[in-house]
Amino acid sequence: MWRSPTQPKKPSFINILSFPEACESLKKGFMVKKLRRKLEGSSNLQDDEECEFELEVPPGSVLLFPSETAVDITDLDAIDFEIKNLIVLDGTWAKAKRVYSENPWLNILPHIKLKVNKMSLYNEVRREPKDGYLSTIESIVHVLKALGENHEGLENLLDAFESMVGYQRRFKEERLTKRS
Repeated sequence: MWRSPTQPKKPSFINILSFPEACESLKKGFMVKKLRRKLEGSSNLQDDEECEFELEVPPGSVLLFPSETAVDITDLDAIDFEIKNLIVLDGTWAKAKRVYSENPWLNILPHIKLKVNKMSLYNEVRREPKDGYLSTIESIVHVLKALGENHEGLENLLDAFESMVGYQRRFKEERLTKRS
């Protein structure tokens, strides 16, 4: 798009976050709308875009992601508001990092992380990039335990996950045995 030299440059999304007023306003919740260009060209710019997804991010939302700005779940006093909604990126670590980098609106959210000294149950099937990195379901269970008083049913999730990992491990061993 051509821009006249006197026309101000549109600020980047990340630069907007440097304004405290913007951050305070965003803490009240916000809408995310991702547009994508249609494959067929059109003379009208509005006709060239369609909504890929629209998402309401309510107040009190935090992102579970080990970024540089993330607060450890054991240091929740450092977070300036009550956590009401947990946003978790599900996928491999490489996929989660890509989703994080492709969605700058995630930077608006306060980030929390886990520091865990145990191996993931999933480690028997798939290697994690670092010790202490857990599967999505394990991370969610640990965070929910740290956030709430009612732990009922959370261990059942881990039991079901451990059972699934056992099936995957046996299937992997059978495939390796058949190859030999």
